[in-house]
Amino acid sequence: MKKIVVLLAVLMLGAAMAQATRIGVNLELSGRFAVIGTSTLQGIEAALAQMPDAASFELSICDNATTVEGSVACANRFVDEGVTAVLGPISTSMAIPAAEVLQAAGIIKLSTSSTNPATTQIGDYVFRMAYTDDFQGRVAARYAYGDLSARSAIVFRQQDDDYSFGLAGFFAEEFENLGGSTIVVDYVANTVDFGAQINDVLGEPADVIYFSGFCAEGATLVPALRAAGFGQQILGADASDDSQCPVGGGAAFDGYLFTGFGGPEVLSGEAAERATAFASFFRVQNPGATDFNGFTLAGADSMNVIAEAVRRAGSSAAAAVRDVLQAIEGYPGVSGEITYAGTDGTPADRTIAFFQYRVPASGEWSATALFGIGTGE
Repeated sequence: MKKIVVLLAVLMLGAAMAQATRIGVNLELSGRFAVIGTSTLQGIEAALAQMPDAASFELSICDNATTVEGSVACANRFVDEGVTAVLGPISTSMAIPAAEVLQAAGIIKLSTSSTNPATTQIGDYVFRMAYTDDFQGRVAARYAYGDLSARSAIVFRQQDDDYSFGLAGFFAEEFENLGGSTIVVDYVANTVDFGAQINDVLGEPADVIYFSGFCAEGATLVPALRAAGFGQQILGADASDDSQCPVGGGAAFDGYLFTGFGGPEVLSGEAAERATAFASFFRVQNPGATDFNGFTLAGADSMNVIAEAVRRAGSSAAAAVRDVLQAIEGYPGVSGEITYAGTDGTPADRTIAFFQYRVPASGEWSATALFGIGTGE
């Protein structure tokens, strides 16, 4: 009888170990940020497809519809499901409320691209894959002041979005510290007529325009600025790495500069080789995809690093996996090496790149990486 009990215990343990680790995915798959959310999901799924032990992981996907309410509902669903970790959301306004739910439940949350510094301050179960906006905003301001020789800037920010509002503040603060002057113009989500905002700054001196918002509005704002006679260089941020901008805004985006997650073109050494190999695999997996970008890479490495932490922990228990994540150093990701050891859940070194859109009269667009800067530099 004793042997039977022991055998049953062994069989039950084996069955438990054989169960797939459930990973939640909370993304903006519809609504204003659907293009970015889809790019991120495609990166997650491609990374999983590459894994020899892919069957050991199961994705539970939830569309937050680019709403705070949807993001919180997804987070609560994952609490009920008892997932080990949640990947996403992409945006800060959706990521912070979800993080609060998941931190309280003791579930890991790894935002693929929330860049507001406050995201990872919520607790020890919260991580991100991207850099933070204090870095992104200051790098952009230094480029505008130094490389573009700008001394005055008009800053357009979405006042009801944590990411856009915070990033605009970091840019303006650094630009003014360098000796420049700024005029800040506010708008809200789903603005389709920027006539009032543009009238407010007609005739104002500006050497550069900084746009810290999303392409859902930028695809309308940028053409309106050009039509009103604003010929200055427009500089955007990583939310501009979205085909909605060049497709929706057309030739107005020709020459548009923006910062974003660094890819194969700006990484070096083995990191560049890994990113290039992943890009090739991704295109085979997603032959019709038009957006392979930093969000794709961030999604892929979010999946990669969670899977690695589960393997090293030898467990699907969230606390055990979190402990491994907190100690990870130099993980060879497709977006560069990833280190969480000694950080607040933000990778120790990320590469940000400057990109430029080209939108010729034919309408076919491209985004070219000009150069990259590491957060550790």
